[in-house]
Amino acid sequence: MPVSSAPEEHLRLQNIGVSFGNVNVIPSLDLSVRKGEMVAFLGPSGCGKTTTLRIIAGLNTPSRGHIVVGGRDITRLPIHDRDIGMVFQSYALFPHMNVSRNVQFGLQMRNVSGREAEERAGRALEMVQLSHLAHRKPKELSGGQQQRVALARALVIQPSILLLDEPLSNLDAKLRDEMRVQIRALQQESGITAVFVTHDQVEALSMCDRVVVMRNGHVEQFGTPTEVYERPATAFVANFVGRTNKLKGKIGSDGVLSAAGQQLHSATTVAPGAVEVLVRPHRIHLQGQAGDTREADNKVKGTVSGLTFVGDLVQYGVRVGDDEIVVEEATRRERRPVGVGDSVVLGWSAEDTLVYPGGGQ
Repeated sequence: MPVSSAPEEHLRLQNIGVSFGNVNVIPSLDLSVRKGEMVAFLGPSGCGKTTTLRIIAGLNTPSRGHIVVGGRDITRLPIHDRDIGMVFQSYALFPHMNVSRNVQFGLQMRNVSGREAEERAGRALEMVQLSHLAHRKPKELSGGQQQRVALARALVIQPSILLLDEPLSNLDAKLRDEMRVQIRALQQESGITAVFVTHDQVEALSMCDRVVVMRNGHVEQFGTPTEVYERPATAFVANFVGRTNKLKGKIGSDGVLSAAGQQLHSATTVAPGAVEVLVRPHRIHLQGQAGDTREADNKVKGTVSGLTFVGDLVQYGVRVGDDEIVVEEATRRERRPVGVGDSVVLGWSAEDTLVYPGGGQ
């Protein structure tokens, strides 16, 4: 089968299918990654994202389809001939080697040795700001330092593509935030094409140029972080990426949307029938608060059933008929206190009213 690569794309997955025995893990996957961009594969456990990464790396073989990198079909090439660098979740550093030797390992496997290997490893360690730890063993490093060594080892071979398999999952929250910034900066500085696998939506949205949201081996949506968050293609994407309130509703033959016991307005056009209405908590506001002049296309009366103070946010639970709606608002000193049992009016825009057919995912 002839294969081709469009001028702007660097990685192409063409009709990739994966079966393990009788289980069809990935029915058919088609997508392309542009040169120099960072793309995240995001989704719940078992959705096929890690399997896809392993296929690109050569750790698994697809049942059908082609993997094209820079116009070259690498589908049947062995791992060492694919020109791919990989950062594993466990870092996979050699405990008996110091940092410098760990970084040089990939070069030695490519018959680069001696002074050149040392110089390239030194430059890679400078890039991740670990030159001063070149002679330490992995056990003498923190988790974040080990992560940067693994990153340097992957980058030092100057691969065509960098693959990252949930590399931040073993780090604490603060260190994850720092490493997100560092990895993204290094990727942009080097201009390398990178594919990042994660189940953490914050990592995907904050680090990558585009996001692939997967479910049961299928691509639900492939777009920029803004597109995926603001214009989710399916109810699954809207529910998985970010927090949402879910309301059962319907659209009548006259095109009128009703949910939460009343008529609502939405910018989404959906055929008549049962629907699911999704509204993000931070897009809803309590009307009538001090300094709040926002207009609302949708206004719903309810009763505060609970509240949680989260420092910069207050989360309200509001009972609206049979529905419980969560509202997130920034804390303000001048705001009138709202307590459990208070009657309130919730407001939000038609643009923020996401409607999907079927009343479910």
